[in-house]
This record gives sequence, C-alpha cells and structure tokens, in this order.
Amino acid sequence: MTAGAPAPEAVKGPLRRLREAVSGSSTAERALVVSCLSDSMGTGLFAALAAIFFTRISGLTPTQFALGLSLAGAVGFVLTIPMGVIGDRFGARRTLIVLNLWRAAGFACYIFVTSFPVYLAVVLLTAVADRTAGGVSQAIVADVAGDDRRVRLMAVVRSVRNVGYAVGGLVAGLAIATDRPWVFKATLLGIALFYVLCAGLLMRIKLSNPVPVPLRTKRKWAFRDRRYLAFTGLNSLLTLHVTTLNVLLPLWILATPGIPDTFVAVPLIVNTVIVSLLQLPATRHISSLPGAGRAAFASAAMLALAACFFLVSSWWDDAAAAIPVLIAGVLALTVAEMWQAASSWQISMDLAPEGNRSQYLSTFNLGNTAERVIGPAVLPALVITFRSWGWLVLAVAVLGSGCATWWLTRGDRAAGNDVTAVVEETAVVPDGSSAVG
Repeated sequence: MTAGAPAPEAVKGPLRRLREAVSGSSTAERALVVSCLSDSMGTGLFAALAAIFFTRISGLTPTQFALGLSLAGAVGFVLTIPMGVIGDRFGARRTLIVLNLWRAAGFACYIFVTSFPVYLAVVLLTAVADRTAGGVSQAIVADVAGDDRRVRLMAVVRSVRNVGYAVGGLVAGLAIATDRPWVFKATLLGIALFYVLCAGLLMRIKLSNPVPVPLRTKRKWAFRDRRYLAFTGLNSLLTLHVTTLNVLLPLWILATPGIPDTFVAVPLIVNTVIVSLLQLPATRHISSLPGAGRAAFASAAMLALAACFFLVSSWWDDAAAAIPVLIAGVLALTVAEMWQAASSWQISMDLAPEGNRSQYLSTFNLGNTAERVIGPAVLPALVITFRSWGWLVLAVAVLGSGCATWWLTRGDRAAGNDVTAVVEETAVVPDGSSAVG
C-alpha cells in the first residue's frame, strides 16, 4: 500500500468503531480509557526492558532476576483478595489511585538497584501494588459504566491496552538500542511517570450517580460462593488460549518438521492485530448473563477447533500444506480469545454483588493467575509428549468447561446479587466512590 493510500475497509471499519466508541463515551469513561492506555504503555516498556536492565546494568544474574519475579508473583497471588476487600471498603477508584502512585514510587526505585537484596526488597514492595491492581481496575469499569455498557467499555480498554503494549515495546527497543545506562534509568523514570498520569486521570473521574452503600453489611465472601468459584475455575480452563498461543504453539512449531522455525512469531503477530481491531465488535451481542454463557461455549468450541487444526498441521511435511492449516488454527484461537474475554467480563461482573465487587473480581483474577502458573507447566508436557492425544485432551477439556459455563449461567439472575445486607446506616461518599465497612 503506497503512502497516503486509504486503509483497507477491513481495517478502517474496526478502527472507526473503536474511535466512535471512545468519542461517544462519557468523560469518566474516556478518562478511564486514557488511564489504561498509560498503564499499558508503562507495562509494555518494563516487560521489554526489565531483563536487560537488571542483568546488564544492575549486575544481577538471570537466576536472581527470575527468582525476584517469581516471588513477586507469589506476593501478588496472596494479596490479591485482601486488596479487593480494601477496594470495597474505600472505593475502587480511590484504591487504584493509591496503587498507581505506589507503582510509580516502586518503578522509580528500580534505578537504585545494584545488588540482589536491594532488588528483592524493591520488587516485592512494588508487587504489592503492581500485581494486585487487576481486580480493582475491573471494578472501576463496573462503577463508571452502566450494566449495558460494561462489556463494551472493557472491549475498548482491551483494544487500547494492546496498542499501549505495542508502543511501550517499541520505545523499549529504542532504549535498548542505545545501550547506555542513563537511558535505561531515564526510561524507568518515564514508566513511573506513566503511573502518576494514571493516578491523575483517575482523580478526574467523578461518578455521576453515586449509589448509597451500607456502612454495615453482612459481607459475602467470594471463596464461599460456590457458583462464583465454579465459574472462576471453569474460566481458568477457557483461558488456556493464553498459554496455547504464547508457550505451546511456538514449541509445537519448532517440533513440527513441516513448519519453518522462522514462522514462530507469526501467530502472535496475527493474533495481536486481529484482537486490537475486532475485540470491540466481538462484544456486540454479549449483554446478558445467558448471552455470555452462550459466548463462553462458542469460545470453547472455537478453541477445540483450533486444537484440531494444530494437530492436523503436523500431518504434512510440506510447509505449503501445513502453514495454511496452522493459520486457520490461529484464527480460530483468536476468535476463541475474543469471545472468552467478553463473556468472562460479563459473567464475572454480573455474578459479583455490588457491595463486594472488588473482592469478587480479585478472586476471579486469581483464576487467570493460576492459568498462567499451571498452564505453561502442564500443556507443553501434555501436547509435546503425547502429540495427537494431547491436543484431543485439550479440546475435550475446554469443551466440557464451555458446556458447564453455559449451564452455570442459565437464567437472568446473578447469584451474587441475592445477598441480603443488614443495613444500619447508609452513606454516600461525595466523589461517588463506595465505602463498605
């Protein structure tokens, strides 16, 4: 395509819908979207920069660097639900403002890391905020948008986040190319500023219709809600598309003679472009609990189909035959990802009672964390070792999860909203944030 030529309609349409969705949003929604863009740019920068900075500039060994990240993940796992409880108590918006300022301070302190003990102290303190913000962030979407716009807003946020990750990675590449310590440190300070910007944007969000929230309630805990826990576990299986794309598929390509090794990066590129453009349209018909359940089943069916395509791609030694089948599998996997993401947003928020939403959504995010811990250990061993049988086991497992999720979401009532609060006093926080004591 020559410079100045119009973009293909296949690209212009999704981009126009995304632009219209953002421009048609409320001021609070636009501030939240820009905040998420800033967050993702900082995240993308650090992800691309961290290994080189800590091993070349800070003098850590690769083992020390990896150990710190593992311990940070453990801290995040343990503190995610307590942070969700804090979000319910003081309001998701206020809590996330503090977490972003905490993250900014932590990333700024990375420039002082010159030894493993200092690195460990900073990475663990930063993890308290950085690894626990997910559930609180999703709760803000529920606070800012109405029931009919939450999934759509989450789709906009996800598309914008993908753009932020890509831009952050590009900027990190420029910093790495200089190979100068002061550039690395300046970039880390820039990441800290991104999180300060996030906090500033969140401060601008004023909820227009604050809902009276009881100061004293009979709290419902997510880990005692069998329906919510069941959905969280089933969704963990449905999110195996993450490990399949990022870990399993590259290993499968390297182990398949008919597919050249240079093709390893192509599935991730195809997936990222399609999700960035089409995540918003993929949410169009998902606006109710039963509809989300049907979408979860459809996602499972597409992921199972993708597994079958990947299996079939190994039947040919000729790249001309194997690659089209593999690409068909990547397309099916990408559709599965978009439907799974949209359905999980709707179900996780519909089943979460309003007064305990941050805690519930934090519990839900633990399921995603578990997939990222267990999936890379289990899936490659299953598929690379057992080949055909491994793909078929994956297909059956996700299909069963999709069926169970569909059954779990029958009817329009959300289980979490059946909780009866014992109200003694009612208060409205002036800025619209909820406080539950």
